[in-house]
Amino acid sequence: MELSLDIIYDSEPEQAAAHVLAYFRQEFAKPLPPPKSLLRDEKALMEQIDAAFDGVTLEDGIGLMTTQLLDMYAPREVCAAVAPCEERSDWRRITPAMVRACWDALIFTDPKGYRFLLPAWLTLDLRGQLGDFDALDYLPLLPENCGIYESQAVLLNDRQLEAVINFIEYRQREDCSP
Repeated sequence: MELSLDIIYDSEPEQAAAHVLAYFRQEFAKPLPPPKSLLRDEKALMEQIDAAFDGVTLEDGIGLMTTQLLDMYAPREVCAAVAPCEERSDWRRITPAMVRACWDALIFTDPKGYRFLLPAWLTLDLRGQLGDFDALDYLPLLPENCGIYESQAVLLNDRQLEAVINFIEYRQREDCSP
């Protein structure tokens, strides 16, 4: 049976939360293509991202599933019930299926969530596993994104910003864009 998030509008929060978690389990289990082979530069960049964001946790930030619910104007009670079930300790556990189910998470999260989710977007992009999504669309240091992500990126430290800048420069070289 295909589940839907539409239940958040038609059910009591307790029932909706259980259904929402079942929906995300279903979506997160969908098979996706394997990662592409990485070039030497991509491997080095992945290592830099991994080192720069090592130990970053979600803390009390807004996580992946909750961002999707916020985008849908879900009741606060549903968001609060789902939040404890979020991946909170290791951004490396965020899979391509999770990102595809919650592709606009970086728009609807807070600074702690952004710092936690961003390295997953960057590394999955390098592995060719974001599908139609592009990590460049969610970065504050690009002119076309000016004013959109700066407030979410305020917690990034110098090492993390350097990794993001190197990612941007790499992608611009690969895409032959300025």
